[in-house]
Amino acid sequence: MDGRSVEGACERVKACKLILVSVMPLFFLSGCLGKAELEQQAYVVALGLDKTEDKLVKVTFQIANPQVGSSSKVAAPNEPPSDIVTFTAPDILSAKELANSVVPRKLNFGHLRTIIIGEELAKAKWIHHILASSIVDPEMRRETNIVVSKEKASEFIKKNKPKMETRPHKYYAFMQQRWRDTGYVPYANLNRYFQRLSGELFLAIYATTEKNENVRKNEDDYKAGQVPQQSGDPVQMIGSAVFKDGRMIGTLTGEETRISLFLRRKALGHTFIESFPDPINDKYRITVRMTKPGHTKVKVNTKKSPPEINVSMPIRIQVFSNPSLTNYSTNIENQKRLKQSIKARMEKQTMKLIKRTQDEFKSEPFLWYLEARRKFWTMPEYENYDWEKKYTDAKVEVNYDVMIESFGETLKPAAIKKQDKD
Repeated sequence: MDGRSVEGACERVKACKLILVSVMPLFFLSGCLGKAELEQQAYVVALGLDKTEDKLVKVTFQIANPQVGSSSKVAAPNEPPSDIVTFTAPDILSAKELANSVVPRKLNFGHLRTIIIGEELAKAKWIHHILASSIVDPEMRRETNIVVSKEKASEFIKKNKPKMETRPHKYYAFMQQRWRDTGYVPYANLNRYFQRLSGELFLAIYATTEKNENVRKNEDDYKAGQVPQQSGDPVQMIGSAVFKDGRMIGTLTGEETRISLFLRRKALGHTFIESFPDPINDKYRITVRMTKPGHTKVKVNTKKSPPEINVSMPIRIQVFSNPSLTNYSTNIENQKRLKQSIKARMEKQTMKLIKRTQDEFKSEPFLWYLEARRKFWTMPEYENYDWEKKYTDAKVEVNYDVMIESFGETLKPAAIKKQDKD
């Protein structure tokens, strides 16, 4: 065989290899066995869980109507924004399968962002088994928010009809952003729930449609259902449900929830608006904006018995409202009194909450266990130390480093001159 024949054979071999390499991926990437058309999917945007007898669970699916809120709404102007169906089954996945005996489309959890748990079920010991078994489904994301409703979850979902949002998934998405802005409720999802199952307290969002209004001077000292409200959406979300070892054991108010978030070394919310009693004239309250410019400093001394915890928190204050018209902007003594009053009140309320967690909950939601765990070389050493038990007797000192940054745009509040009586 001459050189030209050998060279031609080599070229043909290279061409065959190139074709083979190009064709092989098609056998793995061109399969359509698992394809799913959009028209065949039913997207669940909210999931409700309620307690029943015999360890069964009542699962409520809120399925979005894709035609509402889109350009195709003209074709179906009278259709509801979602369909709500409830099934009783051993767990979430079996209820999902059972739902397809009624729902013509295949249920999909790809857009699920909110799980509502009825308070009765949240306090049951086997609620963790239900949540843990649902993670087997790859569509169940760990970023899904956990909301505990005072009433049954099925009733909560049916009564939740926001006036400004026709699409239910948008309502929960916008509310999640408001939760971060106000700090009235914690940022709670499945991932954080599973992280805190070893005695640490997990805070879930507390909500209800039932009203038990009670007017209070402190605007954040409410739980869901207690906020004085006239008209508007029926749902109130404020405060948190306290979980320990996977089940609910109590509740916190909006104020206690804010303090809990502040006491964590790193917090998602750094700016809150709150009011405090006027130290000069206690008939009025001063509204301020609180900012947290840095991380909370937490020092845990595990060598002493009981352990010592020192917490230092920087707080910056901007005065927004001063109804009493007291001169704080130019009067140094008044400034000192205001600063000391805010500092004393915050430290008092904080110590009150810490004492409650030690006596009632027997654990802490401030993530201080992470600081204590760093004091040990191995996990067995930390587990033998038993931080949960040691915390109940720990000596805690809290210091708020308060600094007033501004008193508004005016140099001095204008007072109303007294008029002569006619």
